[in-house]
Amino acid sequence: MNLRMQYARPRNLTQATGLLDALGTGTMIIAGGQELMPHLNYGKISPSVFLDISGLSELKGIEETAEGISIGALTVHRQIQTDTVINEALPLLAYAARQIGGGRQVHNQGTIGGNIVSMHPLYDIIPALLALGAQVEIASAEGTEMVALSQLMTDTSHQLGTKELLTRIVVPPMDVDQGWAYKKLKITTGSYGSANAVVVVDSGDNLNVQLLVGAVSELPIDLTSSLVGLQNNSELDNQIEAACDAAVSDPISDQRGHAEYRKAMAGVVAKRAVNAAIEMLPTS
Repeated sequence: MNLRMQYARPRNLTQATGLLDALGTGTMIIAGGQELMPHLNYGKISPSVFLDISGLSELKGIEETAEGISIGALTVHRQIQTDTVINEALPLLAYAARQIGGGRQVHNQGTIGGNIVSMHPLYDIIPALLALGAQVEIASAEGTEMVALSQLMTDTSHQLGTKELLTRIVVPPMDVDQGWAYKKLKITTGSYGSANAVVVVDSGDNLNVQLLVGAVSELPIDLTSSLVGLQNNSELDNQIEAACDAAVSDPISDQRGHAEYRKAMAGVVAKRAVNAAIEMLPTS
């Protein structure tokens, strides 16, 4: 552990991005600290400077904008769980946030931005945001840019936490006629999942299904393109399970389930989620 850590607390976003640019390698952003502090305590990380952004009011709060529902990166899970705008416009996100384990401390301190930046494979928020078509705003000393969250997940060129700072998440509001569901398999109440699935469904001649499976691989798996033309008939469950079996090619293993178990459970939780979402669709 580095016993000579320094501490910086910027007063505004401009100062924060300037400090990130000036301090360079060895600087680590701290906000809620729910992801960072365990790694620090176990000696897995040893930053030279903590850049504390928890006081930046520009990165907090939820509002409706022309772009969609704007959520500040420092907005804590508890606010997402209870906020009226989120519950009315993005009920799937509110529900997913309520499935986060860890108790009150995590809910009141953990932030949506920290959840995204850590890209932890077992977290609940990212699959829901991906299914909802979320975009994220990234700030640096050179300015800000908006990118799709799906792009951020696979783009290795970004420098979040070293040269760039996640400032807000923008999510288009859901259609009131959409069916949706989030299902999570877990060993105990409040624990990380062994598999989870997020579904958004629009009804038509065929089902328009957006399906992502998480907690079974390092990144959430989007199965949407493999479910085109899906119909609500006796073959529905078999088609979903077959799509999951083909898509989960590199499952993870830990104390919550070995790789073969997780691969099998991906299909199970996906079927449950799709059927639950279909049940929410309005009847004609």
